[in-house]
Amino acid sequence: MKTLMRLACAALALALAGCAQTGARQNVPTPNLISAGSAASSVTAAFTFSPGDEFDLRVPDGPQYEQTIKVRPDGSVSLPLIGTLRVQGRTVEDLQSELRDRMNTLAGDRMRREYLLHPNDEIEIKFPFQAVLNEIVKLRPDGKIQLQMVGTVQAEGLSPEELQHNLMTRYARWLRKPDLAVIVRSVNSQSIRTADGSGRAGLRDLKPAIVVRSFSPPQVFVGGEVARPGTLSFRPGLSLVQAIVESGGQLASGDPSKLMILRRASDNSVEVVQSGFDADVLRSPDRDILLRPFDVVVLPKSGVATLADNLNQYVYNLAPFLRNSSVGATYNIRGLQGQ
Repeated sequence: MKTLMRLACAALALALAGCAQTGARQNVPTPNLISAGSAASSVTAAFTFSPGDEFDLRVPDGPQYEQTIKVRPDGSVSLPLIGTLRVQGRTVEDLQSELRDRMNTLAGDRMRREYLLHPNDEIEIKFPFQAVLNEIVKLRPDGKIQLQMVGTVQAEGLSPEELQHNLMTRYARWLRKPDLAVIVRSVNSQSIRTADGSGRAGLRDLKPAIVVRSFSPPQVFVGGEVARPGTLSFRPGLSLVQAIVESGGQLASGDPSKLMILRRASDNSVEVVQSGFDADVLRSPDRDILLRPFDVVVLPKSGVATLADNLNQYVYNLAPFLRNSSVGATYNIRGLQGQ
Protein backbone atom coordinates (compact mmCIF):
# COMPACT_ATOMS: atom_id res chain seq x y z
CA MET A 1 0.00 0.00 0.00
CA LYS A 2 2.71 2.51 0.97
CA THR A 3 4.68 1.68 -2.16
CA LEU A 4 1.68 2.31 -4.41
CA MET A 5 0.95 5.60 -2.65
CA ARG A 6 4.56 6.69 -3.12
CA LEU A 7 4.33 5.84 -6.83
CA ALA A 8 1.15 7.88 -7.20
CA CYS A 9 2.69 10.88 -5.44
CA ALA A 10 5.85 10.65 -7.52
CA ALA A 11 3.84 10.51 -10.76
CA LEU A 12 1.82 13.55 -9.66
CA ALA A 13 5.01 15.46 -8.88
CA LEU A 14 6.52 14.69 -12.25
CA ALA A 15 3.36 15.77 -14.06
CA LEU A 16 3.24 19.08 -12.20
CA ALA A 17 6.90 19.70 -13.01
CA GLY A 18 6.18 18.93 -16.67
CA CYS A 19 3.26 21.35 -16.65
CA ALA A 20 5.50 24.09 -15.26
CA GLN A 21 8.04 23.53 -18.03
CA THR A 22 5.33 23.42 -20.71
CA GLY A 23 4.07 26.81 -19.64
CA ALA A 24 7.47 28.30 -20.44
CA ARG A 25 7.54 27.00 -24.04
CA GLN A 26 8.12 29.66 -26.67
CA ASN A 27 6.24 29.89 -29.94
CA VAL A 28 8.40 28.79 -32.88
CA PRO A 29 7.42 30.73 -36.01
CA THR A 30 7.72 29.03 -39.37
CA PRO A 31 8.14 31.42 -42.31
CA ASN A 32 6.73 29.14 -45.00
CA LEU A 33 3.27 29.00 -43.43
CA ILE A 34 0.67 31.62 -44.34
CA SER A 35 -1.43 33.36 -41.73
CA ALA A 36 -5.11 33.02 -42.54
CA GLY A 37 -5.64 36.61 -41.49
CA SER A 38 -3.12 38.02 -43.96
CA ALA A 39 -3.73 39.26 -47.48
CA ALA A 40 -2.19 36.04 -48.79
CA SER A 41 -5.10 34.01 -47.46
CA SER A 42 -6.83 34.39 -50.81
CA VAL A 43 -4.09 32.39 -52.60
CA THR A 44 -5.46 29.14 -54.03
CA ALA A 45 -3.28 26.07 -53.55
CA ALA A 46 -2.04 24.73 -56.89
CA PHE A 47 -3.00 21.21 -57.92
CA THR A 48 -0.18 18.69 -57.48
CA PHE A 49 -0.03 15.06 -58.53
CA SER A 50 -0.51 12.20 -56.07
CA PRO A 51 -0.31 8.39 -56.47
CA GLY A 52 -3.34 7.10 -58.33
CA ASP A 53 -3.93 10.29 -60.34
CA GLU A 54 -4.52 9.76 -64.05
CA PHE A 55 -3.75 12.13 -66.91
CA ASP A 56 -3.59 12.26 -70.70
CA LEU A 57 -0.36 13.19 -72.47
CA ARG A 58 -1.35 15.11 -75.61
CA VAL A 59 1.18 15.94 -78.33
CA PRO A 60 -0.55 17.92 -81.12
CA ASP A 61 2.26 17.45 -83.68
CA GLY A 62 3.23 13.96 -82.54
CA PRO A 63 0.10 11.83 -81.97
CA GLN A 64 2.24 8.68 -81.83
CA TYR A 65 3.51 9.82 -78.42
CA GLU A 66 0.07 10.37 -76.90
CA GLN A 67 -1.07 8.07 -74.09
CA THR A 68 -3.03 7.88 -70.85
CA ILE A 69 -0.82 7.57 -67.78
CA LYS A 70 -1.53 6.70 -64.16
CA VAL A 71 0.77 7.78 -61.33
CA ARG A 72 2.28 4.72 -59.70
CA PRO A 73 2.14 4.10 -55.93
CA ASP A 74 5.75 5.31 -55.68
CA GLY A 75 4.73 8.69 -57.16
CA SER A 76 6.45 8.13 -60.53
CA VAL A 77 5.39 7.51 -64.14
CA SER A 78 7.09 5.80 -67.07
CA LEU A 79 7.08 7.54 -70.45
CA PRO A 80 8.36 6.32 -73.83
CA LEU A 81 11.69 7.85 -74.80
CA ILE A 82 11.78 9.93 -71.61
CA GLY A 83 11.93 7.08 -69.09
CA THR A 84 10.88 7.33 -65.44
CA LEU A 85 9.82 10.68 -64.00
CA ARG A 86 8.84 11.49 -60.43
CA VAL A 87 5.63 13.52 -60.50
CA GLN A 88 4.29 13.33 -56.95
CA GLY A 89 3.95 16.80 -55.46
CA ARG A 90 4.54 18.53 -58.82
CA THR A 91 2.18 20.85 -60.69
CA VAL A 92 0.89 20.31 -64.21
CA GLU A 93 2.87 23.30 -65.48
CA ASP A 94 6.10 22.06 -63.91
CA LEU A 95 5.74 18.61 -65.47
CA GLN A 96 4.86 20.03 -68.90
CA SER A 97 7.93 22.25 -68.83
CA GLU A 98 10.26 19.34 -68.02
CA LEU A 99 8.77 17.16 -70.75
CA ARG A 100 9.35 19.88 -73.35
CA ASP A 101 12.92 20.41 -72.19
CA ARG A 102 13.67 16.68 -72.29
CA MET A 103 12.22 16.27 -75.77
CA ASN A 104 14.29 19.17 -77.08
CA THR A 105 17.40 17.65 -75.49
CA LEU A 106 16.71 14.28 -77.13
CA ALA A 107 16.23 15.98 -80.49
CA GLY A 108 19.74 17.45 -80.27
CA ASP A 109 21.19 20.50 -82.00
CA ARG A 110 19.91 20.80 -85.57
CA MET A 111 23.45 21.38 -86.82
CA ARG A 112 25.07 18.53 -84.86
CA ARG A 113 23.11 15.35 -85.40
CA GLU A 114 23.40 12.37 -87.73
CA TYR A 115 21.12 9.56 -88.80
CA LEU A 116 22.41 6.07 -87.99
CA LEU A 117 21.56 3.16 -90.29
CA HIS A 118 19.34 0.33 -89.01
CA PRO A 119 18.32 -3.11 -90.29
CA ASN A 120 15.81 -2.98 -93.19
CA ASP A 121 16.94 0.51 -94.19
CA GLU A 122 17.32 0.70 -97.95
CA ILE A 123 20.36 2.47 -99.37
CA GLU A 124 21.80 3.05 -102.81
CA ILE A 125 25.53 2.81 -103.50
CA LYS A 126 26.11 5.01 -106.55
CA PHE A 127 29.33 5.41 -108.55
CA PRO A 128 29.21 8.48 -110.81
CA PHE A 129 31.96 7.13 -113.14
CA GLN A 130 31.45 3.35 -112.81
CA ALA A 131 27.71 2.85 -113.18
CA VAL A 132 28.18 -0.88 -113.44
CA LEU A 133 28.96 -0.95 -109.72
CA ASN A 134 25.79 0.87 -108.69
CA GLU A 135 23.64 -1.14 -106.25
CA ILE A 136 20.47 -0.75 -104.23
CA VAL A 137 20.65 -2.90 -101.10
CA LYS A 138 18.76 -3.32 -97.87
CA LEU A 139 20.46 -3.80 -94.50
CA ARG A 140 20.08 -7.37 -93.36
CA PRO A 141 18.71 -8.19 -89.88
CA ASP A 142 22.31 -8.55 -88.73
CA GLY A 143 23.02 -4.97 -89.86
CA LYS A 144 25.31 -5.91 -92.76
CA ILE A 145 25.19 -5.42 -96.53
CA GLN A 146 26.63 -7.53 -99.37
CA LEU A 147 28.35 -5.63 -102.20
CA GLN A 148 30.26 -6.43 -105.38
CA MET A 149 34.03 -6.70 -105.12
CA VAL A 150 34.24 -5.85 -101.40
CA GLY A 151 31.88 -8.48 -99.97
CA THR A 152 30.16 -8.13 -96.62
CA VAL A 153 30.29 -4.78 -94.90
CA GLN A 154 28.95 -3.76 -91.47
CA ALA A 155 26.52 -0.83 -91.90
CA GLU A 156 24.27 -0.77 -88.85
CA GLY A 157 25.15 1.97 -86.36
CA LEU A 158 27.05 4.00 -88.95
CA SER A 159 25.96 7.27 -90.46
CA PRO A 160 25.68 7.33 -94.30
CA GLU A 161 28.82 9.48 -94.36
CA GLU A 162 30.77 7.00 -92.24
CA LEU A 163 29.65 4.11 -94.44
CA GLN A 164 30.68 6.08 -97.53
CA HIS A 165 34.19 6.66 -96.15
CA ASN A 166 34.48 2.97 -95.23
CA LEU A 167 33.43 1.83 -98.71
CA MET A 168 35.79 4.24 -100.43
CA THR A 169 38.67 2.70 -98.43
CA ARG A 170 37.60 -0.83 -99.40
CA TYR A 171 37.07 -0.08 -103.10
CA ALA A 172 40.47 1.66 -103.23
CA ARG A 173 41.98 -1.82 -103.52
CA TRP A 174 40.29 -2.23 -106.92
CA LEU A 175 39.68 1.29 -108.20
CA ARG A 176 42.22 4.07 -108.70
CA LYS A 177 39.69 6.75 -107.75
CA PRO A 178 36.69 5.18 -105.99
CA ASP A 179 34.24 8.07 -106.06
CA LEU A 180 30.91 6.92 -104.66
CA ALA A 181 27.91 8.18 -102.69
CA VAL A 182 25.65 6.49 -100.14
CA ILE A 183 22.04 7.56 -100.66
CA VAL A 184 19.43 6.62 -98.09
CA ARG A 185 16.22 5.65 -99.88
CA SER A 186 14.06 4.50 -96.94
CA VAL A 187 14.47 4.34 -93.17
CA ASN A 188 12.91 2.35 -90.35
CA SER A 189 13.94 4.39 -87.33
CA GLN A 190 14.09 7.96 -86.05
CA SER A 191 17.15 7.32 -83.90
CA ILE A 192 19.97 9.82 -84.40
CA ARG A 193 23.35 10.57 -82.93
CA THR A 194 23.64 13.90 -81.15
CA ALA A 195 26.44 15.77 -79.43
CA ASP A 196 25.23 14.31 -76.10
CA GLY A 197 24.89 10.74 -77.35
CA SER A 198 21.87 9.07 -78.91
CA GLY A 199 18.64 10.92 -79.58
CA ARG A 200 15.54 10.87 -81.72
CA ALA A 201 14.50 12.98 -84.66
CA GLY A 202 11.19 14.83 -84.78
CA LEU A 203 11.02 15.83 -81.10
CA ARG A 204 12.24 19.42 -81.29
CA ASP A 205 9.65 22.13 -80.68
CA LEU A 206 6.93 19.62 -79.80
CA LYS A 207 4.70 21.04 -77.10
CA PRO A 208 3.27 18.17 -75.03
CA ALA A 209 0.26 19.10 -72.93
CA ILE A 210 -1.09 17.34 -69.85
CA VAL A 211 -4.81 16.95 -69.28
CA VAL A 212 -5.78 15.60 -65.85
CA ARG A 213 -8.45 12.90 -66.14
CA SER A 214 -8.95 11.85 -62.51
CA PHE A 215 -7.29 12.59 -59.20
CA SER A 216 -7.45 11.69 -55.53
CA PRO A 217 -9.62 14.18 -53.61
CA PRO A 218 -7.26 16.23 -51.42
CA GLN A 219 -7.76 15.69 -47.71
CA VAL A 220 -6.52 16.95 -44.36
CA PHE A 221 -6.00 14.57 -41.46
CA VAL A 222 -6.77 15.62 -37.87
CA GLY A 223 -5.86 13.36 -34.97
CA GLY A 224 -5.28 13.41 -31.26
CA GLU A 225 -7.40 15.12 -28.65
CA VAL A 226 -10.34 16.26 -30.81
CA ALA A 227 -13.92 15.07 -30.61
CA ARG A 228 -13.99 13.45 -34.05
CA PRO A 229 -10.48 12.57 -35.29
CA GLY A 230 -10.30 11.56 -38.92
CA THR A 231 -10.13 13.10 -42.40
CA LEU A 232 -11.59 16.30 -43.80
CA SER A 233 -12.10 17.25 -47.42
CA PHE A 234 -9.59 19.92 -48.30
CA ARG A 235 -10.73 23.22 -49.81
CA PRO A 236 -8.72 26.34 -50.62
CA GLY A 237 -8.53 28.55 -47.54
CA LEU A 238 -8.99 25.75 -44.99
CA SER A 239 -7.21 26.86 -41.83
CA LEU A 240 -5.95 25.16 -38.70
CA VAL A 241 -8.75 26.50 -36.47
CA GLN A 242 -11.39 25.51 -39.03
CA ALA A 243 -10.00 21.97 -39.22
CA ILE A 244 -10.09 21.64 -35.41
CA VAL A 245 -13.66 23.00 -35.27
CA GLU A 246 -14.86 20.68 -38.06
CA SER A 247 -13.34 17.77 -36.11
CA GLY A 248 -15.58 18.55 -33.16
CA GLY A 249 -13.25 20.92 -31.34
CA GLN A 250 -10.49 20.42 -28.81
CA LEU A 251 -11.06 18.05 -25.90
CA ALA A 252 -10.22 19.15 -22.37
CA SER A 253 -7.38 16.63 -22.40
CA GLY A 254 -5.64 18.31 -25.37
CA ASP A 255 -2.58 20.56 -25.05
CA PRO A 256 -2.51 23.24 -27.82
CA SER A 257 1.08 24.13 -26.90
CA LYS A 258 2.12 20.67 -28.19
CA LEU A 259 0.05 20.90 -31.37
CA MET A 260 1.99 20.15 -34.57
CA ILE A 261 1.45 20.12 -38.34
CA LEU A 262 3.08 17.38 -40.44
CA ARG A 263 3.56 17.63 -44.20
CA ARG A 264 4.76 15.09 -46.75
CA ALA A 265 7.63 16.34 -48.91
CA SER A 266 8.10 15.55 -52.61
CA ASP A 267 10.60 12.78 -51.75
CA ASN A 268 7.95 11.03 -49.58
CA SER A 269 9.63 12.08 -46.33
CA VAL A 270 7.51 13.65 -43.59
CA GLU A 271 8.57 16.91 -42.00
CA VAL A 272 7.23 18.91 -39.07
CA VAL A 273 6.38 22.26 -40.61
CA GLN A 274 5.01 23.83 -37.42
CA SER A 275 5.17 23.02 -33.71
CA GLY A 276 5.59 24.75 -30.38
CA PHE A 277 2.41 26.84 -30.52
CA ASP A 278 1.34 29.11 -27.69
CA ALA A 279 -1.34 27.57 -25.54
CA ASP A 280 -3.98 30.05 -26.78
CA VAL A 281 -3.33 29.56 -30.52
CA LEU A 282 -6.77 28.02 -31.06
CA ARG A 283 -8.37 31.08 -29.48
CA SER A 284 -6.47 33.61 -31.59
CA PRO A 285 -8.10 33.96 -35.07
CA ASP A 286 -5.48 36.51 -36.15
CA ARG A 287 -2.79 33.82 -35.76
CA ASP A 288 -4.63 31.14 -37.68
CA ILE A 289 -2.66 29.19 -40.30
CA LEU A 290 -3.63 27.98 -43.76
CA LEU A 291 -3.30 24.25 -44.35
CA ARG A 292 -2.24 22.45 -47.51
CA PRO A 293 -3.64 19.27 -49.08
CA PHE A 294 -2.75 16.11 -47.15
CA ASP A 295 -1.44 17.99 -44.10
CA VAL A 296 -1.67 16.10 -40.80
CA VAL A 297 -2.70 18.02 -37.67
CA VAL A 298 -1.90 16.32 -34.37
CA LEU A 299 -3.14 17.59 -31.00
CA PRO A 300 -1.39 15.55 -28.25
CA LYS A 301 -2.60 15.05 -24.71
CA SER A 302 -1.68 17.44 -21.94
CA GLY A 303 0.64 16.45 -19.11
CA VAL A 304 -2.25 16.13 -16.68
CA ALA A 305 -4.20 13.87 -19.05
CA THR A 306 -1.10 11.75 -19.56
CA LEU A 307 -0.70 11.50 -15.78
CA ALA A 308 -4.30 10.34 -15.46
CA ASP A 309 -3.69 7.65 -18.06
CA ASN A 310 -0.54 6.52 -16.25
CA LEU A 311 -2.33 6.37 -12.91
CA ASN A 312 -5.13 4.33 -14.43
CA GLN A 313 -2.71 1.97 -16.14
CA TYR A 314 -0.04 1.54 -13.50
CA VAL A 315 -1.83 2.27 -10.23
CA TYR A 316 -5.62 2.00 -10.26
CA ASN A 317 -5.75 -1.02 -12.55
CA LEU A 318 -3.30 -2.81 -10.24
CA ALA A 319 -4.92 -1.62 -7.01
CA PRO A 320 -8.58 -0.76 -7.78
CA PHE A 321 -9.29 0.02 -4.08
CA LEU A 322 -7.15 3.18 -4.39
CA ARG A 323 -9.49 4.71 -6.96
CA ASN A 324 -12.05 5.79 -4.36
CA SER A 325 -9.67 6.21 -1.39
CA SER A 326 -8.37 9.48 -0.03
CA VAL A 327 -4.66 9.97 -0.65
CA GLY A 328 -2.91 12.99 0.78
CA ALA A 329 0.33 14.34 -0.67
CA THR A 330 2.45 17.40 -0.09
CA TYR A 331 4.40 18.76 -3.08
CA ASN A 332 6.91 21.56 -2.51
CA ILE A 333 7.23 23.10 -5.99
CA ARG A 334 9.37 25.98 -4.74
CA GLY A 335 11.77 23.66 -2.97
CA LEU A 336 12.10 21.43 -6.03
CA GLN A 337 12.77 24.36 -8.36
CA GLY A 338 15.45 25.67 -6.01
CA GLN A 339 17.44 22.44 -6.20
